[in-house]
This record gives sequence, C-alpha cells and structure tokens, in this order.
Amino acid sequence: MPLRLAVLFAGDLTDPTVRSGTPYGVVQGLRSWDVDVVTVDTTLDPRLEKGLALGLSPLHRGPGRTGSFTSRVKNGYSAAHAGAHLAQLHSRVGQRRLDAAVRAGASGAGPIDGVVVLGAGYRVRTDLPHVVYDDMTVAQATRYPYRNWSSMRPADVAARLRMQREVYRAATTCCMTSSWAADSAEQDFGVPGERVVVVGAGTHETPRTPERDFSTPRFLFVGLDFARKNGPRVLECFARVREQFPDATLDVVGGHPPISAPGVRTHGRIPRSTPEGRAKLQAIYDASTCFVMPSLYEPAGVVFTEAAASGLPSIGGSNGGSADFIGDGGVVVDPTSTEAVLAAMLRFCDPATARATGARAAARSPLFTWTALAGRLLRGLHLDPGTGSAPAVDLAHGPASAATHDAAHDPAHDPAHDAASAGLPAYLPRHPRTGTPAPVTT
Repeated sequence: MPLRLAVLFAGDLTDPTVRSGTPYGVVQGLRSWDVDVVTVDTTLDPRLEKGLALGLSPLHRGPGRTGSFTSRVKNGYSAAHAGAHLAQLHSRVGQRRLDAAVRAGASGAGPIDGVVVLGAGYRVRTDLPHVVYDDMTVAQATRYPYRNWSSMRPADVAARLRMQREVYRAATTCCMTSSWAADSAEQDFGVPGERVVVVGAGTHETPRTPERDFSTPRFLFVGLDFARKNGPRVLECFARVREQFPDATLDVVGGHPPISAPGVRTHGRIPRSTPEGRAKLQAIYDASTCFVMPSLYEPAGVVFTEAAASGLPSIGGSNGGSADFIGDGGVVVDPTSTEAVLAAMLRFCDPATARATGARAAARSPLFTWTALAGRLLRGLHLDPGTGSAPAVDLAHGPASAATHDAAHDPAHDPAHDAASAGLPAYLPRHPRTGTPAPVTT
C-alpha cells in the first residue's frame, strides 16, 4: 500500500502560480514517488481573510509609524496578513482539517502515515511523523526591511517567534531550503542540529542543454520586486559592461519600471500559467549566456534553479540562501557593492568562463527537481515510499566534496535512518556558517 501523507499549506496547493509554484511542486514531487497526497488548506475564504486583515491593520500602523497615511494603511494590511491573529486562525483551521483527514483515513480511506507542513506561519499538533519545510525564519525576516515585518507591532512579532519556535521544536525534522535558514533554526530557535537539514527546492523547468553562442554576452534578469532584486544596480553595472562589450545585451523580465537604455530589452511580467508564457520565458533563458539577480536579500532564489536547468551560470547575492542553489554553477557577491556585481558580470563576459560555469550549473540541476526535493522530505519523515523508483540521476551528494558534508548535521548518518531511507536522495551539504549579516543598505 502506498504511503499517504497530509500536506498542509496556508493557501491553494493545486495552483501552480502560488508562491513560485512551490506548494504545487511539493505535491507533484511526492506523487512522483507514488505517495497518496491529502491536501489541507489552512486558510478560509480569501475575501473573509482580506476583510479580517483590513480590520486588523490599524494595530500595525500606530502613531509611531512613519510614511504617508496611504502607505501606512498598505503596510498595516500587509503586516496583519502575517500577524498573530491570522496565524492563530490558520492554526485552528489547519488543526480541524488535519484531524478530519486523519479520522477519514481511520474510517476507511486509508491511514495517514505522516504530515508535511509547508511554512511555520501556523501550528498544528500531531503524533504522526511530520516535517516542516521553510525558506526563512521570522528572526531572519525581521533583520531585513520586509514591509510586513518592519510594520508589524512588536507583540505580534513576539507571538510569531514563539509559534515558529514551537513548530520547529515539535517537528520530526526541520527541512530548510538553505544553509542560511538552517543556521537560523539552530541558532535563533534552539533546534538540535541533528534535526535540521538542507533540502533545497525544485523547479518546473526541464533540465536541458540548449545550443548557445557565448561569444556575445547576453545577460538575463528575472524578478518581480525590481528594487529588492537589485535591478537598479544591475542596470548601472550593465551600462559599464557595455563600455567594454558594446554588443552585450540585457533582458529584463518581471515587475520592472519603464527602462530605456542601450542594449536593454524589457518584457514585463510573463505569465507562467499559460503554455505561451512558459514557452516565451524558456526561449529567453535559452538565448542568454548569464543569469544575474544579486538580490539585496533573498531567502532562497528558486529562479536560480531555472537558470541552472537551462545551463546558465548565475550571479547571486550573498545575503540569504542563494549560495546553496548556485553552488559552483556561478558566483555570489556582496549585493551592496557595485564593483563586486560589475566584476562578476565582466567575468562571465568571457565565453570560456561562461560556458564552463554553465556546464557545471547544468550538472547540478538534477539536484533541484520536485522529485528530488520530495525524496528529501520523505527522508526527513523517516518513511520509505517502498516504490524502488528513485530518480535515475545521481542525487546522492551535492556539489561539495564529502569532506565538506557535515556529518554532525546529517541525520542520514544514523544507520537506522539509512535503512528506512534507502533509495531516497541525500540531504544537501551545509555551507559554513557566516554569522548574522549586517543590515542591508542600498
């Protein structure tokens, strides 16, 4: 009998456009291991939740908040969505729906063997094996100028920190997208290192190696939040690149402002929800020679897995978890240093360097499929899908050598765990700790 898992998320798990497609991808990845997935949405009607957030927004825009009245209303509304009241509501809804799924399983649908909790913005209690999958902690979010967290009243921030600590400490395994997030689970929330692992993320892109001409630099930037993704600095650096490589081009996709600059082609938002949109975006990736998105701060950067799937070298920022996704398929730089970003872009103007690094990125891309991610989540649950259908590619190790794989942080070194997880991909290596980053300035 196949495993039955409940997957919880504060949103629609069937919509491939939500949260970069991650919830949908997790479900599809688990099903690729022949897991019977029971989806559990912890939210109520979106219209009701919007009304609640609007009603709660004054709590987060008191007299001490700065900015215009309109911006304070928007910031308060955003903070209320992530605040303690809706988190508690999602916890109650999620608990009720999970309990109902467990009862239905016991009465004939088949018992639920484990639970996958996407995000730690709600709390459910269960005696079943369960993992939490998260890309950033509340402690980390408050260190960066995210609008919702910087506007949130201190009492709600404290409540969310307490809830996240409870969620992490109760989990069988904390499955974090990056070493950066894993470090915070240990250092900020006191989760024992043997229960914190790095599992990465997936991509909806099919790994491929298109034929491309590297002789002319063709950069690609993709990002909805143009400012946070460091778009203005990329434009500044690209203008300087053109002084040495006048034929270089830069394609900009996403939520960018109007741009008129030599060599820059803008595309706006390209919908991934349509076959036409996906084909257009894939064609832009395949025509580029380097992906550049050195975000000022980036929890994970799933977009780097898309670049790797197309065989593109990537330039990312050092604030956040991008390094785990880029590995030796690119570089991470100080995103606040114009000279560092420029040097990286000039580096990949060299055809041989771009080609070789892109090949390494392509070789890494099988690490970041939804099937591979789902296999790591199953490993974290200490459950064996029993299908014997592990992915054909070698997912046993990440790009780092065995010497850099920290056994103290890898539950897979437990022989009993190895036996229960035979055929499942191993966790990703942990990068060395870098400490708490300095405040971000643009």
